[in-house]
Amino acid sequence: MPVSILWGPDLLSLRKTIFACIAIFGSFLAGQAIAQEKSIIVASTTSTVDTGLFDYLLPIFTQKTGIAVKVLELGTGRALDAGRRGEADVMFVHAKIPETQFVIEGNGIKRFPVMYNDYVLIGPKSDPAGIKGMDDVAKAFQTIKDKQATFISRGDRSGTHVAELSIWYRDVGIDIENEKGPWYKSVGQGMDEALDKAVAERLCTV
Repeated sequence: MPVSILWGPDLLSLRKTIFACIAIFGSFLAGQAIAQEKSIIVASTTSTVDTGLFDYLLPIFTQKTGIAVKVLELGTGRALDAGRRGEADVMFVHAKIPETQFVIEGNGIKRFPVMYNDYVLIGPKSDPAGIKGMDDVAKAFQTIKDKQATFISRGDRSGTHVAELSIWYRDVGIDIENEKGPWYKSVGQGMDEALDKAVAERLCTV
């Protein structure tokens, strides 16, 4: 799944130059331009924050440019909303269709692919749905639904949630938000919280 970088329409060219450098993991951060801004706000999807990438890059960035960076850890949907409201200058997000729409609507100037990550469907060793070893995620989702095995969804409008809904709708042929039953549990929180919920209910071991 691509992780992309977006910036709002009110950013200076300087900011674009600087964050284009962050998009390639800090190459040539120094010497791009003389800092005119003292601080900027980045709204980032939770998975990017969880990698520790910002912890590594941003001190270097601030040292080289004199620009402080505040990071808002949000799911993709909320990060894009922050950009629409002018509450974030740059967004690291991962849901291509909403990102593209964001730019088309004039809320952002440009979209850059930065990196990719993978989805993993995890569950308990007991494998109540009987999906272990399946290499077709749509078939695994359908089997989970057919057997009414508990499914934990982030349910937070994040890129992960958007991709999950896309699998249900596009690949399985189910509008899961209208057809879900008690087996489908939406936590409305981030990746760590969803995993914590699964572990607490003994649905997975991490």
